[in-house]
Amino acid sequence: MFDLDEVTKDPDWAIRAQAFTELEALLVSTGGRVPWNRIAEGFVYQGKKIHFAGRAVGIFKPKQMSAALSVKTSRPRPGRASWYRDQGTDLDPPTGLLSYDLQQTAEHPSNRDLLRAYERRAPLIYLRAVEPSVYEAIWPVWIEAFNVSERRVLLAAADVLQGGVSSVQAGLPIEAEVREQSYSLVTNKHRNHQAWFSSRTKAAYGYRCAFSGLPLGSLLVGAHIKADKHGGPATVTNGICMSTLHHSAFDGYLIGVDPDLGIHVADRVIEARDGPLLKSLQTLEGKRLRMPVETSAHPNRKFLEWRFSKFQNANR
Repeated sequence: MFDLDEVTKDPDWAIRAQAFTELEALLVSTGGRVPWNRIAEGFVYQGKKIHFAGRAVGIFKPKQMSAALSVKTSRPRPGRASWYRDQGTDLDPPTGLLSYDLQQTAEHPSNRDLLRAYERRAPLIYLRAVEPSVYEAIWPVWIEAFNVSERRVLLAAADVLQGGVSSVQAGLPIEAEVREQSYSLVTNKHRNHQAWFSSRTKAAYGYRCAFSGLPLGSLLVGAHIKADKHGGPATVTNGICMSTLHHSAFDGYLIGVDPDLGIHVADRVIEARDGPLLKSLQTLEGKRLRMPVETSAHPNRKFLEWRFSKFQNANR
């Protein structure tokens, strides 16, 4: 996921790498919704305690590092108590990337800490308050644009299906059609909203596969129920967190999920005999999908009905 050249430009890389590993373990143990007191515990690096974030600051640089490690939002505003009820508020419409505000004073030390991370293309942790003193985390995120005059940065998330992060293209929008879910025109279309959709979905499911419970973030994707090309929205209620294996099986209609969250396995998979990997799919038959803690993040029944009908048609 990380470019070796970019890693070597970052003198803080060893601390960042451990921070990501420790954070993943913390999120899995808490189901993806982490109380501040657990975040405040930080982690130990070479015998010294490192903090993930600062309680009173949004942009945070540990004293042991030379550039920012994380950015954090405050508690949700009244009427916007959940990430999932407010899908696109923080997204920059022309690019589909996440907008994050800088400190008001351009020369503020926190802004300089973030600028160093931008110049090195160093990955960050993004902590969003989903309720008072409770956070969800997305990592890694990169600063794709640093705009001092507008006092904000644009953040891009990683998506293992794209093999990289989306980028801000000069002169956007290029397409004549104005879309809420924007695209950047390069050699191929890169769905800027896809990376954030995938990252949000993984966070909602506590960084565990909804089929198997696998907790390895590097092997997980946020997969659409109703595909983007069929008009499916980039919202968590149209997504399921799953491993790359289960995503391939889901896309190939080898496994399906009914509107009541029951898991179904295609007959040709049930009848096959070819080792333990195939058996792991076969044993899903009759089980139920693992759900996010936040009910507003549960899959939309209409999207499940649409997808399950596709599964049934493919297996007649």
